[in-house]
Amino acid sequence: MALKDRIKEVRAGDPQTVAAKKTGMSQPMWSKLERGEVDVADTALLPRIAEAYGISLDWLTYGRGPRLRGGRELVTAFHPEDPAAEEEVRIPESRVRFSGGHGHKPSYEAVDDSEPATYRLSWFQKERINPKKARRFRVTGNSMEPMLYPGDSILVNLEETTVREGLIYVFRHGDQLKVKKLIPRSDGSLVLRSINREEYPDDVVPAAAAAEQITIIGRVRDKSGRGGL
Repeated sequence: MALKDRIKEVRAGDPQTVAAKKTGMSQPMWSKLERGEVDVADTALLPRIAEAYGISLDWLTYGRGPRLRGGRELVTAFHPEDPAAEEEVRIPESRVRFSGGHGHKPSYEAVDDSEPATYRLSWFQKERINPKKARRFRVTGNSMEPMLYPGDSILVNLEETTVREGLIYVFRHGDQLKVKKLIPRSDGSLVLRSINREEYPDDVVPAAAAAEQITIIGRVRDKSGRGGL
């Protein structure tokens, strides 16, 4: 596959205008890249594309190694009924169900019409994540753009429920499921911070309300889609 074809593949369903905006270039420049009319070897364009889309720079430049950064290549060429290889872990997309009030554990059910994401077992081992305690969820809303876009898929480690400042978590807030950066304060209150802060300013939840209304589902550890975690 030629470089111009890899660049075209990276943006997947994104229009060229969206891909250009995410990487800080003009749409005509992106169009030239896909036509092979720009000598990208003499520019900083490739690292910008790789960073924006979570793609391995080595794969993007030379077509070598796994497509995703960190060697956690998603495997798509398999039949759903085929068993996973010994070195693979398949994580289906799930939806969360809540029952009762605060403190009740959520339940998870697989989304029937979604294709599982296949990870390398070595990646889970390196990140010290138990695959049995990982779930994938679909992002909705634009509060976390440009890091996470609607329709992106996120991998959540259910065992990481202790809030560490500035990390991204999936959590229950009242009767809503949210994904945001969390910032604990010394008085027990909790700051819910979006990436898109122009449209979504910080939401400060007082200590008493946080204890009653918020249940941490887990920490976001990986994503696939249009944004860049």
